[in-house]
Amino acid sequence: MRTFASALQARRAGVLWLLATVTGGWALTYIRGHLYVPGDAAATAGAILANTTTFRWAITAALLSQLALLFLALELYRVFAPMQRALARVLLVSMLLSVTLAVANQLPNLVALVLLGPEPYLQTFTEAQREAMVLVLLRVQNGPGQALLEIFWSTYYVALGLLVLRTQALPRVLGMLLIAMGGGFAVNILQKFLVPTFQPALFTMLAMGLGALGGIPTMLWLLIRGLVVPVRPEPAE
Repeated sequence: MRTFASALQARRAGVLWLLATVTGGWALTYIRGHLYVPGDAAATAGAILANTTTFRWAITAALLSQLALLFLALELYRVFAPMQRALARVLLVSMLLSVTLAVANQLPNLVALVLLGPEPYLQTFTEAQREAMVLVLLRVQNGPGQALLEIFWSTYYVALGLLVLRTQALPRVLGMLLIAMGGGFAVNILQKFLVPTFQPALFTMLAMGLGALGGIPTMLWLLIRGLVVPVRPEPAE
């Protein structure tokens, strides 16, 4: 006897994906666009001090996005595991590792707030030293730290794309776009680690463009159309 993943289940996944995209996207663009000034420690520290409350909201939004991704991972696993257990496990583990690293990647932002605080023990450092440390922390958070978690973005988008192609739960074109999205992030990661000075903005824009082409249509399809995945009883192990 065959059962089916409900439309409600698919739309719940779409809502979680949308929540993660909006909160995480706002946090990332706000910190990079309004606070982090590459190469200018004083300007970066000054921007944080002038917008401390919004900075805290950005950190909170980034953590909320990871909570949404955690539940999205579980939802997608429930949908696809009965049909493609091995690939669904790759998807689940990749998303859980990405969430773990993304949460840890907010620690530099929290430490930056401590360094710019009024506590007396911080007077051991000069103002210039504290500003330099804050710049280093934000550079690590937005550079290598982001690249580490994107390793698992690559694997879970490729896994999700393959699941779409094999189960035909969504249009095949979405599966191919998701795989291209994972490939774009893989190229971006290699560039960040191996040749960071070689047109970094170009590779970042490529990864983000592929991400928009693959992720946004899939998210909207889940929200508006849903999916119907045939689910067979799990084989005994």
